[in-house]
Amino acid sequence: MTATMTMTDHDIVQQTVTSDAFRVETAYVKRGGIVISEKPRLFKRIDDRFIRMIFPVTNPEVEDGLVVCMVCLWDLQENLNVYAHCISAGPGTNAQLRALYSPLNQVKPQPGTAGDKAIAKFVAWKQASWGKFLNEELELGTAEASRRWLAAFWKALDRMYGGGNLRD
Repeated sequence: MTATMTMTDHDIVQQTVTSDAFRVETAYVKRGGIVISEKPRLFKRIDDRFIRMIFPVTNPEVEDGLVVCMVCLWDLQENLNVYAHCISAGPGTNAQLRALYSPLNQVKPQPGTAGDKAIAKFVAWKQASWGKFLNEELELGTAEASRRWLAAFWKALDRMYGGGNLRD
């Protein structure tokens, strides 16, 4: 049995947040005043090899283009954080979700065609939810609209990964 097979979720998170990919991406967004939490909000074992973690920002309000979380992919076989990339608020999505069938986007949130469908639904939700956010921002103010949008955002992300993967 290898050391990576005995790693706990806590160990994986700790190694992820100390990885070069995590440190570089968090330093980059920090230049814009954005702080990434070192505690994942979503933790999903994709399969026997990959674990996806999504780390929230500590900023309570959103605006179009503002980073709301960072996605990391842990490879148990290689014992490394493969990448770290940010997702921003607004109707747009990150490049990997827009390029669904790109060879670089091989680790789907769910197996088979269910993963493709889940990504398509998340992309559609992200586009549709932004109009609702803008209306609520006018009616309720930025703080309340942000709170509602972020709560819905995390539910939509969790649905994309099959549900039941959110942490407090």
